[in-house]
Amino acid sequence: MSIFLYKFSICEHNIFENANKKIIGGIQMNLTKKTASIFLCVILSISSVLAFTACGKNNSNNNTLDSTSSAQKANVTVRYLNFKPEVADVYQKIAQEYEKETGVKVVVETAANNEYESTLAAKMSTKSAPTLFQINGPKGYSNWKEYCADLSDSELYKHLKDKSLAVTSSDGKVYGIPVSKEISYIYYNKDLFAEAGLEAPDVAYETWDEFFDACDTLKSKNITPVSMDTADLGWLSNLWYSGLIGTSGEEGNEFMNTAYPTDYNVPVVEEATEQLQKMLENYTTSDAAGGKYDTMATHFFNGEVAMLPNGPWMIPDFNSTEKAPEGFYDKVGIMLLPGAGLESVSTPGDMVGASDPKKIEAAVAFLKFETTAENQLKALEMAGLQPVSSNIEVPDSLKESDPLMAEVLEIQSKAKYTYGQNQAYWYQNVIDTFSNQLPELAYGNITATEFCEKLTESAQKN
Repeated sequence: MSIFLYKFSICEHNIFENANKKIIGGIQMNLTKKTASIFLCVILSISSVLAFTACGKNNSNNNTLDSTSSAQKANVTVRYLNFKPEVADVYQKIAQEYEKETGVKVVVETAANNEYESTLAAKMSTKSAPTLFQINGPKGYSNWKEYCADLSDSELYKHLKDKSLAVTSSDGKVYGIPVSKEISYIYYNKDLFAEAGLEAPDVAYETWDEFFDACDTLKSKNITPVSMDTADLGWLSNLWYSGLIGTSGEEGNEFMNTAYPTDYNVPVVEEATEQLQKMLENYTTSDAAGGKYDTMATHFFNGEVAMLPNGPWMIPDFNSTEKAPEGFYDKVGIMLLPGAGLESVSTPGDMVGASDPKKIEAAVAFLKFETTAENQLKALEMAGLQPVSSNIEVPDSLKESDPLMAEVLEIQSKAKYTYGQNQAYWYQNVIDTFSNQLPELAYGNITATEFCEKLTESAQKN
């Protein structure tokens, strides 16, 4: 995933100091028995250009074309396994243009939702193993950590301007440099707010108490305040939950920016759980307990719910008459979570899966092409892929063609708190427990303390 708006390139780096020693980014790789057939290492997907120090004016594609010459001669095919179906069209288009321009074929394959890990595992045992593949944060890394190189001493990491954007393991080693970031905030229905006599804040409600006061006002006008769910890991509910914790001062913010916490019976988490239970019991639809995301999103599209947390990938749906009524796009507003909170999770860099230096070179060359200003703009317009950096200048053309997306880009710089997301940072069995226990929390069959105890029990089994 990638986005850009700045027109500059990063400094050229000696990616391959010694192909025979498999040195990548300045790191010598020792091939183990396990990696004898497939050599996997982290390479920066240069879409993180936004977060890097500027090194001069934007160049043409000459460097990319030069680096593909050996790939052309060797008849190399780059195989790219993508884990986001919603952006597959972007990658396909860029791949086609790359082949047309360089002669190097790029085959983009996209795994179905919730099947990425099994698809990747299956493909790694074949002759058509991906040259490029992606991982999904700490959880993805835990499954593939034996294949990942530590980038701590790499030139790529050294040139990352904001080191906090790198994805690290529990011992502080750098295993991924972001290609984009996943963000979420609140969408609200302007018409429903007006019907309730509410004026939405310019940026965010200052406190959660103010947010709940607005929910009470909406409810008094027979308007359901928020969309929530519990099925399929409870996507919307966990976005609310992450925000409740992540905006609760420095302690809560630190908690949501820590990978694999093991103790959830701490005041900030228990208080957030109490508020989440309050929302499930009082402010959402009757089918939220057991409900799936698609159903809850439809409630919002149909004007049946006033607010819904999500990210920029949802914006194209507002203009889709297959999902929303005509003109719905103009009814949608954006705000940060109370306390000016923005969930922001850096997407790790693409993984290169190849032992052949020519294939590695070809993969990196494609990444460079993929992340030129032109192609990142294309990704922005087609799929709303977000830049790593929040210090971006919104072009006038975007303000005219997609004012909601422009607003998303502008509001990010106003966030007081940025925090991680539990599906990216918590153990998988903790996420499973979270989802399994959400209905119990919604029905009042379990207290907030008991809920947190179950999360703690799950975490400590790892």
